Amino acid sequence: MENELNLVKIIEEESLKFDGVSRLPRRGRKSRSGEYTHPSIKVTEEEGEYTINLEIRVNYGANIPQLCYDIQTGLIHSLMEHAGVVVKTVNIRVEGIDEKIETRG
Repeated sequence: MENELNLVKIIEEESLKFDGVSRLPRRGRKSRSGEYTHPSIKVTEEEGEYTINLEIRVNYGANIPQLCYDIQTGLIHSLMEHAGVVVKTVNIRVEGIDEKIETRG
């Protein structure tokens, strides 16, 4: 269980790095026991292999199929590199599309 909670933190941080992901639809929080959980991320382990279910919101105009592929391959690589786990599947559900707000400097 502790390993899954650590993976949730890595998945959250890594998935938000991708250009085109605006946010995860629900906020992560610490439970009463002090464990960090995130309702947009579900991690299950079976026989040493992990399945990741991730909900995201994307920016308007993002190439959704390419973005999801990039997230899948990126998470598999990051989790292997940072946590040493084998990821069997990364399932991504696009919860919605947000208007991208451009900042001017």
